[in-house]
Amino acid sequence: METGEQPTLSVSERRDIERIVELAHEICGYEFAVYVGSLDNGRESAVAVHAGLQRPESAVLVAIDALARSIDIVTGERVHRTLTDRACEFALLTLRSSLQADQWVAGIRDCVMLLAEQARAPRTLHLDEPA
Repeated sequence: METGEQPTLSVSERRDIERIVELAHEICGYEFAVYVGSLDNGRESAVAVHAGLQRPESAVLVAIDALARSIDIVTGERVHRTLTDRACEFALLTLRSSLQADQWVAGIRDCVMLLAEQARAPRTLHLDEPA
C-alpha cells in the first residue's frame, strides 16, 4: 500500500473477510462487520457506521482508517454484556501489529476470531446432563 492511500482489497481478500465474519457469527451468534475506509471523525464516525448496521444492538464493528492510522471496535449493547473492553483492547493490539506488517486479512481474521471467542456465552452445565 502506498502512503496516503486507503488499501484496496482484492476480490479474494474480500471473500476471505466475508468468510471470517460468517464464522465469527457461527461461533458466538453476534453479527460482525469490517469497515475499511475513511473515518473523518474517528470513533464518532465508527459509531455512526455501527449504528447503520442491520441490528446494531447485537453487532460488532471493526473499523479501520489507514490514512488516519486509526482502528476501532464498536460493540452493540447486547454484545457488550459478554465482550469486555479489555478483550477489545487486546484484539486491537493484535490487529495493529498485523497492519503494521501489511498483513490485512490475517490481522482482521485474528482480531475478529479473538472477539468472537471472547463474546461466546459461557457454556452452562446442568446437573442432569451427562459429563
